[in-house]
Amino acid sequence: MPDRESVEASRKERERERHRLEILKAAERVFIRKGYHAATMEEIAQEAEFAVGTLYNFFKSKDDLYARVIDGIAQNFTKQFEANVLSTDDPEQAIATLIELRLTHFEDHRGFFRVFLEMAPGSHVDPTRAFPEDCAALYERYVGAVTEIFKRGISQHVFDETDPMYLALCLEGVINAFVAYWSKREPTESLSVRVEKMKREFIGRIRWKPRAGESEEAAQPRLKDIDPKVIAPGTG
Repeated sequence: MPDRESVEASRKERERERHRLEILKAAERVFIRKGYHAATMEEIAQEAEFAVGTLYNFFKSKDDLYARVIDGIAQNFTKQFEANVLSTDDPEQAIATLIELRLTHFEDHRGFFRVFLEMAPGSHVDPTRAFPEDCAALYERYVGAVTEIFKRGISQHVFDETDPMYLALCLEGVINAFVAYWSKREPTESLSVRVEKMKREFIGRIRWKPRAGESEEAAQPRLKDIDPKVIAPGTG
């Protein structure tokens, strides 16, 4: 049975974590309202209903707090990605689930994504330019995992034969382009409509299909002869 001191220490740790999360949520709201440059630690403290000094007990600076907001959003996405996408055996369903997850996650944090994209020129093309270093590594692992899904789909004749890394980066490019566009303009369609359109337009174009005049049976030897290097992640 835990002693009184360990119980008290555990309670304090939980309370400290709760306060940290409250500050992060308040910071995200202030960054959305004011933008990064205009936001101040004083405003964030007021939003979180803490003294300014309390914020500095958790975060070294506004830069550090901003980076931790990004990290929290990225970690939340990663947990959902692992639970809902990587656990799906069917490659096509995994990619469909990923598209829905990416667009839903963006919708949940659309205001902050606008601030995020404004912070680094070109970040709508290469998100790693605006990521803190630890999040950039997380993003690289994510792209690698998506590449593996496409690799599996190609080997199972679900997706057309091509370099799976190119498919992963093409999907990222498409999604990031829409994220940048919707960050500046209010979408005119519901989230569900946007999700279904993107699934149809992207997945419909990469599904495996016999070449013109070729039957599915005739295509099998061709698929078996694909150079393994072509479907190896990280090539190209």
